Amino acid sequence: MNHLKPLQQAIGVLFVLVFLAGYGTPTPTPPPTFAPPPLAFQPLPTLAQPVQPTGQPALFKLIRTVQITPDATFHVASFPRINYIPATDQFVITFGTVADKQSGNCQGAGYAYKGYTLDMQETGNAGYFIFYPDACSAGDSGSIMVNSTYYGAFVSQLPGAPYGWHLVKFDAVTWTPIAATDVLLEVPHAGDLDPTVAYVNGQLDISDQYNPTGIWQEGFDSHHNFYSTDLQPLGRKILADTALISGGSMIYVDGIYYIITANNYEGDLVVAKYDSDWKYLRVKELRKQAHWSQGVVFDGQRFYVSYLDTSQRDAGPFIGHFYPNVHLAAFDRDWNLVEDVAVTNFTHANHKFPGRPWVILHGNRLYVSYDVDDLDPDTHQERLETQQAFVSIYSRPNRTYLPLILR
Repeated sequence: MNHLKPLQQAIGVLFVLVFLAGYGTPTPTPPPTFAPPPLAFQPLPTLAQPVQPTGQPALFKLIRTVQITPDATFHVASFPRINYIPATDQFVITFGTVADKQSGNCQGAGYAYKGYTLDMQETGNAGYFIFYPDACSAGDSGSIMVNSTYYGAFVSQLPGAPYGWHLVKFDAVTWTPIAATDVLLEVPHAGDLDPTVAYVNGQLDISDQYNPTGIWQEGFDSHHNFYSTDLQPLGRKILADTALISGGSMIYVDGIYYIITANNYEGDLVVAKYDSDWKYLRVKELRKQAHWSQGVVFDGQRFYVSYLDTSQRDAGPFIGHFYPNVHLAAFDRDWNLVEDVAVTNFTHANHKFPGRPWVILHGNRLYVSYDVDDLDPDTHQERLETQQAFVSIYSRPNRTYLPLILR
């Protein structure tokens, strides 16, 4: 799977041979025709679950953790995201995967879906909605579900594809593509890894880091590409007001845009605020030593953010020598911390590396999806062939909590 860390992917970007001249505003193209391989769907085997915290705080109560992969069809999974489909009254988990992997060889990769009931039981409805027959990696991606329509921005694995994202609109009931377009990006300044895809203020915003220096670990500007729900381009904006990195999330509440990400790959989780005209208001630190906050929801009273806690670090270089855990945090309307819970609590000795947390709210439950793979104990590198998808479910009480005062 193509899950390079920011520094590694930046090196690849810097050596792109074809330099696009300027930024072009693309026009929608006809929906692609995908030819997924046939599925031989079988029930998921019983496997060990991630290590769970021993104690639960008052606000969040863990109900259970569901392992999504592997099964007879999908051997690995990355970028998992759970979403609710109103048209079917069911959940779906989408993820990147490899079609077949034996002895280090793979034949085809892409993005797949698995249907679940509201009780998180498999429905048997599963398949590929994007498939690259000659690729071994699904590539980086970002996505959002709007009602029963799925929008995904994918780093294309097709030979000769332009630098940028392939933006596709799908019917999430049938998983047929409705429309598609290419979002062309500037090499090497406009980042394409782990894009944020948000539906805010009536439009799609596909964004990522924008960095004139090419040093992708450092926080810098962000580039935002706006589209209608029919994938008509609506313009582009570069925000240069405060330091931000890739792997974030965005929400629009009461006339305010909130961007939640880190100020540095080795740094801290922050929220940047903009008014409805994109006038910069302020930035606020949320959590120390944290990043990759790819999920955020709001229930009218509290914001809920999924992120990676990166405080567990070795004395060596940060890249490859930190051991993150998925966290879920609640904040009040002014972004004061209400509660924080460790969704995973792996230690260095576990040699596990969770990533890409995402959260949705349905009813009185929060659903946090994420992936976990093994770390090589000697090289500290991720063993991507072991990467699997999980969903942890938490109850959410219907009562007001005061902010947590840290002393």
